[in-house]
Amino acid sequence: MLKIEESFKDIFERYYPKVLKQISWVVKDEFKAEDIAQEVFIKFLKKPPRHNENIGGWLSKVAMNHALNYLRTERSARVREIEAFQQNEEKLLEDPEEIAIKNFEKSKVKEVLLKMNKRDMMCLILKHSGYSYEEIAVALGIKKSSVGTTIARAQKKFKELYEKEV
Repeated sequence: MLKIEESFKDIFERYYPKVLKQISWVVKDEFKAEDIAQEVFIKFLKKPPRHNENIGGWLSKVAMNHALNYLRTERSARVREIEAFQQNEEKLLEDPEEIAIKNFEKSKVKEVLLKMNKRDMMCLILKHSGYSYEEIAVALGIKKSSVGTTIARAQKKFKELYEKEV
């Protein structure tokens, strides 16, 4: 770590208000801006700019990167929250009996899949996950020309086991 000619205290007092203002302008949340500004100065302490060149510019760049990373994270979290809300809203509109039946069927499918041999189980999972025959062949280590037959046999075995369970 290179020695900084000004003390950290002097640098902090000189640049903190500017860094905080910059971050606040981007994130529009004073409390979060303070947290991000602290992160910027912690980074400065741990890994300061080389040769003490343009400390203000370095702090400004790091502040902007941290602020933008925060916004990206927040945006992603909001999108996930909205999607979860929409899914829950759709579930609330479903008939409770239908939900119970779907949950029962899902659990039975999982139970039956776990009773199958690994190759057949993986074959069905891959097929119903949208993988191509070529991808299934590579994943299972079988010939592409054998995938259709393998799937048909696995489906037949699944059906037999499922009917025993229900």
